[in-house]
Amino acid sequence: MKLRSTLGIAIGTLAIVGMLAGCSTATTSKPVGASEKDKLTIGVSFDLLNDIRNAELDAIKAAAKAKGDTIDFVSADQDAQKQASQIQDLIQSKSVDAVIVIAVNSDQIASSVALAKAKSVPFIAIDRAIADAGNVTFQITGDPIADGGLAAKEALAASGDRTIIQLVGALTDQNAVGRRDGFTKEIEAGGGTVAAQVPTDWDLTKALDGTANALQANPAINTIFIPSDYLLPSVESALKAAGRLAPVGDPKHVFLVTIDGDPNGCKAIEAKLLDSDVVTPIGQFGVQAIDAAHVAHSGKKPSPATAAVPGFVINQANQASESSKTWGCAS
Repeated sequence: MKLRSTLGIAIGTLAIVGMLAGCSTATTSKPVGASEKDKLTIGVSFDLLNDIRNAELDAIKAAAKAKGDTIDFVSADQDAQKQASQIQDLIQSKSVDAVIVIAVNSDQIASSVALAKAKSVPFIAIDRAIADAGNVTFQITGDPIADGGLAAKEALAASGDRTIIQLVGALTDQNAVGRRDGFTKEIEAGGGTVAAQVPTDWDLTKALDGTANALQANPAINTIFIPSDYLLPSVESALKAAGRLAPVGDPKHVFLVTIDGDPNGCKAIEAKLLDSDVVTPIGQFGVQAIDAAHVAHSGKKPSPATAAVPGFVINQANQASESSKTWGCAS
């Protein structure tokens, strides 16, 4: 997903391992059969670099270091064609043993998946599900539908009737679609009202303008669902302009719930501006991706071939106990 590039995550490897290992309370099966003896060269291709991507890259590097692997990293800067060219270079020119990818576009990455398959190079997708999943060696993501539903439950648990603005990320991103659908389904089941959907395409200006327009059109809005902490500053700016940016407990406060658990979300929780954040379990992505690369390199198939790990909630009530498990709060 497109997320905000603000703060680097500069911590030592031991701190990374300790932080990321606790990012989720969910338990998932790890790929089995990985050879501990092989030392691999693994190409890593990300859509962009920002807070969450730096944390995911740190997790991959820590897991690779534990096995003696070498990482060759490239960033596509949100350009799908650039990513395809970079992956081609990793596979054909640099002859990497496997690739770990966060796709810019879940559909356009298909040509890179096909190339990896043709060259017998394991293709491992993390964080963002891709359309050609059948030809992917291993895929691990969050569970966007479950996370969206969890965000809705947080909103519904707040007292009083909920009149809601629902921001929506880019529709080429399965995380955005899943979070939208999970939230909508749970809100409708709980009797909440989505007064306005705001398309953002993961664009900060669109999020700002759309939120401002929705607040002006419906003064009864008292809840906003933000599908990524990346968009949180835009929403805060719109609320401030409308005279409605107020802390929890203030009569003017608008209930805010987000997904990711990045430093923006953690700071807003501490400042009592954000009510709840569904934390993405990125700590599991790197370890399982490296394990899957070793399984595939040994000639076996990772089992299971896919994993979707739901997030957990940090909110005003539990932040004291959950902040140490939240990757953005521990940075």
